[in-house]
Amino acid sequence: MAAAALYMGTCSGHTGGGSGSTHHPGLGGSILPGCTMPPLDPKIVAMPVQAMNATTLWPPTPQTSLLELTRTVRINLLGPILDQDLLIPHPTPTVHQVNYTGIPKGCPPGTVTNPAHWCTIGTAGGREPVVGHARKLYATCKSVFINGRRAGRFGDPFGDQSPAFPCTSVVAGASKNVFIGLING
Repeated sequence: MAAAALYMGTCSGHTGGGSGSTHHPGLGGSILPGCTMPPLDPKIVAMPVQAMNATTLWPPTPQTSLLELTRTVRINLLGPILDQDLLIPHPTPTVHQVNYTGIPKGCPPGTVTNPAHWCTIGTAGGREPVVGHARKLYATCKSVFINGRRAGRFGDPFGDQSPAFPCTSVVAGASKNVFIGLING
């Protein structure tokens, strides 16, 4: 059994808690060839959220619904989070360094900072959107349903690790006195 997931508090944030790094060279590959470019260079190799967790911070973010919801069931006067509910996006404040060789163009080598979302695979032209990646609850409870949908609970994931829902955060805002599900589901 676990505490019922509620629209309250924040998610866990991503584990890893990176605080920036050099993306080229680094997770994105070797130093980029050519002249120093402004941020958002299309040559920057985007990597999956799961890999970027080591160098990028996605801090705890409010467990707020993306859509206007009407819940007929309340738990401690709050709406429960149900399977497939969409939440507000999960942004990152992290920036990464990108280095350029200056070769073969004969210009000086250099370093530019880039927002981490540009270094991360996502749904905005292959990059994570500026506002952050999408979050959707994937309920693990198999025995408790609210209005025909599986109830969310503490520790349920907000993503399936796909490019559309790459979030690795879990439910952290939950009821202190309502527990749902069996021990194994």
